Amino acid sequence: MFGKKKPPVASDEGGAEARAKARRKKATRLPKGVKQLIGYDAMLRNGIASLGDGRWSATILFQDINYQLSPESHQMEIIDRWAKLINSFEAGQSVQIASYTRSRGVRELLADVMMDETGDSLDHYRLDYNRLAQGKLESVSRNTSTVKTLTVTVRESDEQAAVANLNALCNNLVSQMRSIDVCKATRLDREHRLRLMAEVLRPGEEFRFDERRFEHQPGKPDTKDLVCPWSIDARNPTMLDIESLDSKYLHRTMWVSSLPPELSDQLVNDLTGLRARVDVSIHLAPMDRGESMTLVRRKNAEVKMQIMDQRRKNRKQGLDPDDLPDDLADQQEQLGQLRDELRSTNQRLVDSIIVIGVSAASQEELEVACRNVKAKVNAQSCTAESLKFMQMEGLTAELPLGNNPLPMKRTLTTNSAAILIPFTTQEVFEPHGLFYGSNARSGNPILADRRSHMNSNGFVLGTSGGGKSFTVKQEIAGMFLNRDDEVIVIDPEREYLALAAAFGGQIIQISAGTGTRVNPMDIVLEDDSASDPVKDKTNNVVSMIGALIGGIDGLDPLQKGLVDQCVSNLYTRYRNQGGGVVQPTLQDLHDELQAGGDQVSRYLADALNPYITGSMSGFNGQTNVDLSNRFTVFDVSGLSGELRTFGMMVVIDQVWNRVIRNKANGRRTWLYVDEFHRFFSNQYAAAQFKDIYKRARKYGLGVTGITQNVEEILDLQDAREMLSNSDFLMLLSQNSTDADALCELLTLSEEQRQYFTGVLPGQGLMKIGSAYVPFDGRIPAGGDLYRLYSTTFQEGK
Repeated sequence: MFGKKKPPVASDEGGAEARAKARRKKATRLPKGVKQLIGYDAMLRNGIASLGDGRWSATILFQDINYQLSPESHQMEIIDRWAKLINSFEAGQSVQIASYTRSRGVRELLADVMMDETGDSLDHYRLDYNRLAQGKLESVSRNTSTVKTLTVTVRESDEQAAVANLNALCNNLVSQMRSIDVCKATRLDREHRLRLMAEVLRPGEEFRFDERRFEHQPGKPDTKDLVCPWSIDARNPTMLDIESLDSKYLHRTMWVSSLPPELSDQLVNDLTGLRARVDVSIHLAPMDRGESMTLVRRKNAEVKMQIMDQRRKNRKQGLDPDDLPDDLADQQEQLGQLRDELRSTNQRLVDSIIVIGVSAASQEELEVACRNVKAKVNAQSCTAESLKFMQMEGLTAELPLGNNPLPMKRTLTTNSAAILIPFTTQEVFEPHGLFYGSNARSGNPILADRRSHMNSNGFVLGTSGGGKSFTVKQEIAGMFLNRDDEVIVIDPEREYLALAAAFGGQIIQISAGTGTRVNPMDIVLEDDSASDPVKDKTNNVVSMIGALIGGIDGLDPLQKGLVDQCVSNLYTRYRNQGGGVVQPTLQDLHDELQAGGDQVSRYLADALNPYITGSMSGFNGQTNVDLSNRFTVFDVSGLSGELRTFGMMVVIDQVWNRVIRNKANGRRTWLYVDEFHRFFSNQYAAAQFKDIYKRARKYGLGVTGITQNVEEILDLQDAREMLSNSDFLMLLSQNSTDADALCELLTLSEEQRQYFTGVLPGQGLMKIGSAYVPFDGRIPAGGDLYRLYSTTFQEGK
């Protein structure tokens, strides 16, 4: 038993205070026996640990990539890059690749998802959102996260030389990791490395560390006080009993004692997929090429001697001299192949060991978890055994220290070691993100924050009935109820009116026959960007007029120049007059063209006449609707014929005005365009949509296109570029033809394809940043939000 007894409990009136004081004292001063068992001597501020005997280590934290869902050809590319990384280590250096599984617990997950009540009329929707999120989280198959690290160890007698060596090595490793599917890798400083160790050794306890305060503590402060458990009972040869302030658990370290000739890339994936606290560490110590060849020759000579002995025995017994045991014949063949491989490639031999740490609250749970671990290991033709009488050494080998005191080892080539690849399946759990449901592969919740990526633009694609509007409404509700952002929807099918009405939004009907006026000539002069607002607005108006009266071919160069000049004159006069409420209108443009006097100007003015005084004059006049609501839906279902494209362009232009104002006020805007493929039916409309899509990021705008006409979109080069450059995609159920086209465009695997082909409404494949995650966003029927989201005919009656 390492450690000492707990302090006695005080029995006087100040008992609670005395107990708290005793606990604090014990938490900061740990028994020497425990601290001596943890495998490092000291840790520098830069995160470099001194392990003793001239060994130093540093740890890199890296995020997972989508290895398991990648096409087989791409998986081979990933393995090849990973093999090059392993092969870059020199003799005398060693590397530890580790995966630490952490149970988050439903309460901890809910803290990231739940909405706070604000006291307004929408709190009952927030409560329903919380109810749905809680029900979804409680039903997921897993509630764990996996932390993955790479720890490199070097031998140097001098501290400065060790620091310089590790700094250069870590910079190179981070660069190499980024070349593997842009894998994000970060070197850990002292605070974050200690935090990770505390999570392993003292799970569930709050970690408190202040670098400045630590540096100024009197005497020689010991970082081990921050991470070590209070006591470790190692009397049982097959497990440890570990206890701290708020944690008590049993721990067993196992090792993979036998490996098959052909290793599988599924071993780490299967172990980290268990619903238990399982930590996996792979220690690799490369040899130099000369040592590798010497070892192979020596082993080959040993096998030859055994073969010669066996042949002599066979002759004495009257047997065929060439009748050798299978294992000897196999060894000879494998050694020959290995020798040829080392000669013809840049591979080396690597001493390796795989250790697996399992933790549980009770012995019964521990035994169940260990049986599950053995089953997973056996399924990969390997064998896992408990480390009898070496549990403390096993625990040290698990920690992210790069310290392996265990004597056992298995020799592999660098390519064989690379197949033990640590990459599995990406999870999306971003701070301050919205809840999108659960990962259909792992069962973990998906929290994504579109604001945190290179751009916030995206697309939602799916067949009719695939759950597009339902899924989009879920996202809109999450944004509107929990943030101060503005939401604008262009709605050609009246899908979002009920949601807007329920949330107190503004519904604006856009058509020629209503009294609603939205002035296409409205301009915002207070644009703080480098561009000229008059020039930008003039270009937009020229495009809108081209769509309105230019027909399929648009305006010719002369007509375009005249419209440009007239619009520019109107805005220049408006700006010189100091702006104001009365904005230029289509009537003013008509009059400006009429005043031109030439034949082309009169032709353009006459072409505008039906939209000035005729039956289609709904866009002529000052804007007479409120455009300041946080949730605005433009109902464009009444637009038809030649006004459809023009009307939607007018709306987009009004949205842009709103975006400029919101940017000045520091507010983000989200635009949802349903049936967005309609913008590509006209060259001007397509150019306008592409322009706003490109400029969105700098203005705090996120554009989301929604459509079921995937085939039509994929036939357009501009739309294909926007799709492939978007950081957010939701691929709901697709037909086979569209699924094939999307897989070709986005380089998706057959397994990824299965997640958005023939699936239920609300299921699909989600892209956020560089991660592709299969998701299940379905929610149970009933409840206030479900009734708002649902658009089925039966439920809508």
